[in-house]
Amino acid sequence: MKNKNIVYIADEYLIFYSKTLKKILKYKLNSKALKNGKIANIKLFATSYKKFLKDYNLNNNLFGDTITIIVNPSYTKVDIDVITNVFTSLNYRKINIINEMKIYKFNSTNAYLNCNNGYYIFSYLDFYKEKHSSIFETKAIDAESLSKIIAKLIKKRNVFCFGLNPNIDEIIEKIEENSTNLGYHFSNDEMFLLNELLD
Repeated sequence: MKNKNIVYIADEYLIFYSKTLKKILKYKLNSKALKNGKIANIKLFATSYKKFLKDYNLNNNLFGDTITIIVNPSYTKVDIDVITNVFTSLNYRKINIINEMKIYKFNSTNAYLNCNNGYYIFSYLDFYKEKHSSIFETKAIDAESLSKIIAKLIKKRNVFCFGLNPNIDEIIEKIEENSTNLGYHFSNDEMFLLNELLD
């Protein structure tokens, strides 16, 4: 995967692995361009993305580059079509879409909580080994209520928390207070998905 560009959109940020620079970049886009990790305004997103490429001197080669886009589980077919069309218009010749749930190392003793500023994504494996995911807007739910919902869904699991939300430690504390689950905070939380894909 290190020979490809990888992008993940969260809140108003672009988390990008550049195969040219061989490092992960975090870039703030126009806040009106995105909503809940999805493109909300195509024109604003394309303008912001082009500025990002220019700022880091990452122009595509003449024949177009390949890019892998990590999407969250709430993406519909329409959302995937939108993001694919936008990146095609940005001169990417091959676009690979990966749902973030495929990156997680699920088992019966863990779950994942992607904590962003605008939304949370909670993902876990049930008793029948089926993958589940729920999205919650942060303005509609506080850490206490979120932890109680998690407690109803899973018991005695390690909840791996990561993301852009600066209150992850408080969220972990509430998970441990209100359930039999244990919370863990990755040190590289903002870059967690890309780092997992690059390993």
